[in-house]
Amino acid sequence: MVVTGGGQERVLARRVAAMAGLTDEAVLAGRTGLGDLARVVARARLLICGDTGVAHLATALRTPSVVLFGPVSPAQWGPPPDRREHIVLWAGRTGDPHGARPDPGLLDIDARQVTDAALSLLEVGIT
Repeated sequence: MVVTGGGQERVLARRVAAMAGLTDEAVLAGRTGLGDLARVVARARLLICGDTGVAHLATALRTPSVVLFGPVSPAQWGPPPDRREHIVLWAGRTGDPHGARPDPGLLDIDARQVTDAALSLLEVGIT
């Protein structure tokens, strides 16, 4: 398991890794270029992420993913609905995609929903 992100997200990535029981070596935030990140995503068994560039990489590479959507509908930017290897979680609320704070709809998605979606992909053998 690894945690990715930009250089400015390294502190947050370390916090997430620590909460998941991972060591600092698992934190790739700020240590990968686009090519390295694409290789990490291509080799991943499962990706859990927000609606960001890495989600689009997973779609392009057909890496199974659970993608959390906040202020923008997955109908606009999400993976094609016929791709069984991707599960989209969205509270159904739209908001400001450029807001300074996390979108309330995104915050409505809880850890249990994410875990259940990830386990469902692992259990059906898509990953």
